[in-house]
Amino acid sequence: MAFGKSFVLCSPFSGTAVIEGGKPVADVVIERRWVWSWNDETGSDRTVTDANGKFEFPLVEGSSMSAMFLPHEPNIRQTIIAHTPGGEVEIWNAIKATYEMNSEMDGRPIKVICHLDKEPSADGLYWGTCVEDE
Repeated sequence: MAFGKSFVLCSPFSGTAVIEGGKPVADVVIERRWVWSWNDETGSDRTVTDANGKFEFPLVEGSSMSAMFLPHEPNIRQTIIAHTPGGEVEIWNAIKATYEMNSEMDGRPIKVICHLDKEPSADGLYWGTCVEDE
């Protein structure tokens, strides 16, 4: 039997890496990092874009016995970086403020298009280069 309650730290994430004109970029290493402020728990995972520029990250859960009982405001910093031949591009930087699934996108599944040839900014969904995929 597991002790503690599970909390959603990072919702499942799917994206497409593109460059100018929407051209998909294959074989790019995409790294996701997170920091859960409750206990300074950190983690990361990596994936590689496929021939169509697609990449996915699974759900990340954390567990804590004390967080289950003590009132607190969730704070999970999420950063996603594309490791391109030209250097690192921060494509997503967000703070998740609830433990609800998909709260990063107000309940919608995270499905984005990330532009690897743009400077990160606050013009998209969050700081970075990603816009919602329709």
